[in-house]
Amino acid sequence: MEAIIKFLFISLLILLAIIAYRALLRRFQRGQVKHKDYCELYTLDQEPAQGALAFYFVCPELTTVQFSIWQNNAEVQQLAHSTFEKGGHILRFDSKGLANGVYYYGIKTADQETKKRMTISN
Repeated sequence: MEAIIKFLFISLLILLAIIAYRALLRRFQRGQVKHKDYCELYTLDQEPAQGALAFYFVCPELTTVQFSIWQNNAEVQQLAHSTFEKGGHILRFDSKGLANGVYYYGIKTADQETKKRMTISN
């Protein structure tokens, strides 16, 4: 009889531990960013960048995107400000009009701002 009570008590403790663990996991997942809901910006193929550049990004759904190039937090050039369909997109840009140096390129949408660093060496 005493062995059955110990077995039931240990089973109850294990069950409570599993419930507490699952509740803890749910709490941690509540504040996580769902990356599938945002545009994904890819890095350039060549570094340092020079000449004709191809910027690639993927939209998860129909999204209004502003794509720009910045230097020292000042916008140097806006490449696009329009609505893009779901899927991958390539924006082409000739970097010969930019002086050598460090720049950032990126996208802004209603819900995100993503920038990546590039070095121009023409």
